[in-house]
Amino acid sequence: MKLVVDGVFYQIARSGIGRVWSSILPRLSERRDLEIILLDRGGCPQFPGITNLPFPSYSWLNTPADSFLIDQFCRDCGADVFASTYYTTPVSVPAVQMIYDMIPEVFAFDAGNKAWEEKKVAIAYASYYACISNNTLCDLKRFHPYIDDDRLSVAYCGVEPRMFHPREKKQIDRFKERFQITRPYFLTVGHRKQAVGYKNFALLLSALRRFRPAEIEVLCIGGEAPADDEEPRDLPANVTLRQIDLDDDELACAYSGAEALVYPSLYEGFGLPVIEAMACGCPVITTKLGSLGEVAGDAAIFISGHDDEELRHAMASVRSNWRRQELIEKGLRRAALYDWDEMAREVHALLGKAAAEKGERQMQEFLANWARLRALQAEVDPGDR
Repeated sequence: MKLVVDGVFYQIARSGIGRVWSSILPRLSERRDLEIILLDRGGCPQFPGITNLPFPSYSWLNTPADSFLIDQFCRDCGADVFASTYYTTPVSVPAVQMIYDMIPEVFAFDAGNKAWEEKKVAIAYASYYACISNNTLCDLKRFHPYIDDDRLSVAYCGVEPRMFHPREKKQIDRFKERFQITRPYFLTVGHRKQAVGYKNFALLLSALRRFRPAEIEVLCIGGEAPADDEEPRDLPANVTLRQIDLDDDELACAYSGAEALVYPSLYEGFGLPVIEAMACGCPVITTKLGSLGEVAGDAAIFISGHDDEELRHAMASVRSNWRRQELIEKGLRRAALYDWDEMAREVHALLGKAAAEKGERQMQEFLANWARLRALQAEVDPGDR
């Protein structure tokens, strides 16, 4: 079975989606029945056993034309099945689409945005769907009720135990020395701008403004470095806030030494930082919204996501020795349930199902009609909005 994977996400963004594919592609490459070609539009890692093919960079100017370009390559190399790291499609090869979340749909983002239009196209085109949580699967069904249940599957994300595990005190001390951390610290991970307000960073800021009397530091990992006019200027003297970028080894050390991960998101398709923190023995404060309650189980302190006093209380309670130890033990057990090998097995099974349908009459009729529709769209596509 020959699989073509469009590595487009590595070109357009840096986030947990990249971690998902960097974790499962090496595992898929170990399958003896699978030959993988990765379309490298820029930024794709090299994986043993996978052929990287330089491919034109992606733009939103004429996405139907991009589909035909992908399809031409798929036909030339004899692809049996296609998968995209984001939302791109061919027109004559069955596809498995990974569904990370339904954030644009749930929060009613601009439906005319090209990225969200292409997401709808990719969902309509796909033969099978790997949803990274049951909550994501349910949301997909809510917004696309025409999809048959037997084409939907939950493929949970995993955690890499060789990287994310509790670190020794000397490793944590070296990490603190390198980044000049002298106070007890909390972590928050990911975007913080209001444009992605569902991450709920504003709630953490509100809680910190009245966080007394303890001296603490909050490390903002990844996301955007704030502009000068976005820096919070009204935090009390006992609270320090700063943004740093870490590699995975440093991140594991950061988790291992933190008071807690504060993750008050209002929606997640999965929430990788939650299980990565738990795997490192880091207590987690989060909500039950989106997939977070499903993923965290009984191993986190849950907050509503709407009350800063509630969050302050959670941040204080996690520093209690008995509460902290309870959360660490439960978190380690919870994180051990999530396995990239399991996810790769589920995706592999879906790829096999999609490839097996390639020659069926119903699939051939669908693909022929799809190609005609995509060709019409290419003629009238308005380009970048």
